[in-house]
Amino acid sequence: MNNINYREDQLPIISYENGTMAVPAVPGAGKTFIVTNLVAKLLCENKHKGGKILILTYMNSAVSNFKGRIKKILQDNEIKEESSYEVMTIHSLAVKIIKEKPEIVMLNDEFNIADDLQKNIILNECINNFKLNGGQRAFVWFLKDQKDNEWKDRMLDAWENGFYDLVGNAIGELKYNDISPFDLEKIIDSDYKGILKIILPIYKDYDRKLKQYGLLDYDDILILAHKALTLDEGLRNKFQSRYKYIFEDECQDSNEIQGKIIKLISKENNNLVRVGDVNQSITGTFSSSDPKYFKEFIREADNCFRMDMSNRSSKDIIDLANRLVKYVTKEFNQIECREALESMDIKTVPENMGYKENPKPDVYSINTKRYITWKDEVEKTVIYAKNIKKKYPDKSIGILVPYNEQITQVARVLIDNNLEFEELGPNSLNKRKMLVNISYIIDFILNCDDIEKLILALDKVFIHTDNEAGKSDFLELIKCYTTEELIYNESNKDLIIDTNSDVYKSYIKGINAIKEILEYPITRLDLLILFIGEKLELEKEDRAVIDYVSFYIKYLSLENTNMSLIDVYEIISNTKNRVFNYIIDVVYEMNGYEPEPGSITVCNYHKSKGLEWDCVFLLGLVQYNFPDNTGQKFQSDRWYLKDRYKNPIAIVKSEIDNILNKSVDIDYMYQSKIDVINEKIRLLYVGITRAKEMLILSCSSYKDETEIGKKNKEQKPSIYINELEKHIQQKRSIKA
Repeated sequence: MNNINYREDQLPIISYENGTMAVPAVPGAGKTFIVTNLVAKLLCENKHKGGKILILTYMNSAVSNFKGRIKKILQDNEIKEESSYEVMTIHSLAVKIIKEKPEIVMLNDEFNIADDLQKNIILNECINNFKLNGGQRAFVWFLKDQKDNEWKDRMLDAWENGFYDLVGNAIGELKYNDISPFDLEKIIDSDYKGILKIILPIYKDYDRKLKQYGLLDYDDILILAHKALTLDEGLRNKFQSRYKYIFEDECQDSNEIQGKIIKLISKENNNLVRVGDVNQSITGTFSSSDPKYFKEFIREADNCFRMDMSNRSSKDIIDLANRLVKYVTKEFNQIECREALESMDIKTVPENMGYKENPKPDVYSINTKRYITWKDEVEKTVIYAKNIKKKYPDKSIGILVPYNEQITQVARVLIDNNLEFEELGPNSLNKRKMLVNISYIIDFILNCDDIEKLILALDKVFIHTDNEAGKSDFLELIKCYTTEELIYNESNKDLIIDTNSDVYKSYIKGINAIKEILEYPITRLDLLILFIGEKLELEKEDRAVIDYVSFYIKYLSLENTNMSLIDVYEIISNTKNRVFNYIIDVVYEMNGYEPEPGSITVCNYHKSKGLEWDCVFLLGLVQYNFPDNTGQKFQSDRWYLKDRYKNPIAIVKSEIDNILNKSVDIDYMYQSKIDVINEKIRLLYVGITRAKEMLILSCSSYKDETEIGKKNKEQKPSIYINELEKHIQQKRSIKA
């Protein structure tokens, strides 16, 4: 291989030849770089002979990244070993295992996988069926008593979203504990008083629908893959001998059954490398992942080599991240949370050694800001970002907020300030645009004699031009015609307009598309949606969204044979439809996202993982969003539910353990709060380590102006911003 100048912390890793090896790596350490180069090195040295090298990760975008990098290294070294390694997600591996011998787990060859989007569609419909068939009363019963109608509606909306997450989490827990709907039904009788009583009918319906459509969800395939390997020695031997080496990336996001599958197939050769960062484990409170599994591997592995150098951030930002680690591991008052972060300091890269070095800003570029209201915090952050963009046009900026709905709030202020930006989230105004466009077209189909609706569809969907004045004049001109005259070109000879203009050309294109759509048979609503998408000439991601929308409409049509185009319009135009929100969220990030120089990105803290920006704003650093002790208010405590049920996910875990007769003395409510505190600490750590040169942490005292002065409405700053501010002020005084 070509000579590469490896850093001191990378040398022991690149020298690996066999055995089990744990690689805990700090943010920006170059995990992908070291894994791809180590895989390429093993291939070049023929260490893999007698088997293949398997690289496992958790995102499809990461699969593409690994494949591309390894292929390039091999091509640069003129080595043809592409058939000697495989890169896939853990779920793809599970499918591969099952497809070898589906009969072991009583499946036929024709099973299909319900991806997360299809699962979302089916589960959402099962919940709707439950409520329509007598479950609404039970659903509402959990809510606190409230006389104010406005607050009743707010509580109901909040519970709608929370209930979906609860059901999905509960079904996953039941499956991983081998409790089928049939088993659960035998346990739950008419006198049962727990939450699982309302989960049961939804679980039964969900299970039935998956079987009806010949589908398995991601939980199923992991469970069945592990079961198949356990039951069939021949299958187990086949996979153990197939892979000489196994690499697992981002293993802090692994769950117990994923770890068991990997352990089983690596047992014969015992060449297993697991790479990750415990401090970036931020998905446990809404999935079955847990950093404890990586911690166990670190203790048990033959070797553990830490990648503790990072060239991503300036020394000042690294020092701040290290200060957070020291504070949590050494000084934190909530003793049970001192292991939330692993005590591993990030080091800067040595200078003048030929490595990519850390950024070196001219001045100390970390600060804290405290605002009166959340509105102030958002508006002044955007002004701050605007000034940075003006002074440093090539710097990338990331604005991180705690919740998805806050992304939209920031987006509106950015629009008001004429700033271009990218939203990462399900409620993205830009990414919903295609669905909005379809709703304009369907609305016209339903009202095809309405000239205003035709003009609206032409304006919003088809006429694209920089000549807004000319467009406005043209649309005013065609208002005097009927829709029939416009669509069937009877008005063209009377229109006084430059036929070579962008306005006219896109108008003609739009009219012809609408004419074809009107003539398309409405016998299959799902096919009509696909045809509309075809006429819109969509980009790759938008086409993927259309495919899932079509699948959803087809699914609903099978469930409701009386479904009409009016129903489709109402579904697509409903901005609260969580299915479409989820589709948008997943599809647009399927290929990954990389901030461009000079760009502004708005996302929540969770979505920021894996990304980096020159300048990062961390908003919303108040106690409720980042708690530090169990006596504070918690997100896991649903404010809209009766006190007894305010933490339903913890209750479900306790009920399942009771079903399994686990004699574990656990205070589930308390442990749930500890888990939230731990994860929020790691989330803040992730946020800090996204910044390369500049970092601004902020909080506000009130949610809005109406709460100012009301003591019980005041938001206290999180303890973390208080502690980090002391460090920042000390550093600023030294550098002043």
